[in-house]
Amino acid sequence: MKCFFYKYTTSGLRYFYTSFLSIFILLLLVSCEKWNQTSDISQVSQLPTFELNGDDFLVFVPTDTGEYTDAGARAFEGDKELAVYSFGEVDLTKKGVYLVYYYAENSFGLSAIGERVVAVTSFNTATNDLSGWYEGTLWEPMANMRVSKVDEKGLYKCTEVFGYPGSEVKGRFVDLGNNELVLLPGNGDFGSYAMSEGGYSRSALTWSISLLDDPYKGIDIQVVWSKIKE
Repeated sequence: MKCFFYKYTTSGLRYFYTSFLSIFILLLLVSCEKWNQTSDISQVSQLPTFELNGDDFLVFVPTDTGEYTDAGARAFEGDKELAVYSFGEVDLTKKGVYLVYYYAENSFGLSAIGERVVAVTSFNTATNDLSGWYEGTLWEPMANMRVSKVDEKGLYKCTEVFGYPGSEVKGRFVDLGNNELVLLPGNGDFGSYAMSEGGYSRSALTWSISLLDDPYKGIDIQVVWSKIKE
């Protein structure tokens, strides 16, 4: 019995270890082969980038005879130029803000959109400056918003448009003159929101937030900001 047991524990274990090592090496080789195949298939896709012909923010005064002609844009995937499609209308006879969009797809079918903002204003608003710090008046605790002028012709950006405590909803707006402004569409913690009209004075800004995505879709909130410092 001892001899049988001894033979089992030496040659048997030696056989077990040899078999286990062979199976482990085989699995390792198979796994490496699958990994190599997967890495060959994976590829990095670069979204289209746009180069607008002319400025991305244009300003006109209303005219009865003028017709807007867009300068267009180019799109690229790396060094490869892509086909570009544009859509959006501009009415130079009517004061307001108009958006022209540019659409392109890369070689993998992934798309991107570029944008040009066109404003038709009542007069030259370059001398206006609505920059500064504002305090929200709708919620408690009150949120602060910083407004910066990013184009001398009347385009602004702001760190907050909704003013709800703990949220982040950045935005942009255009000064149309005569105490009128237009809040451009954007998105944030509550989803996307639509373009809407607003107003301003020496000490305040006001606009409407129209939410577009569930579960807040259809909610419209009038937001008022009081200026606290330049």
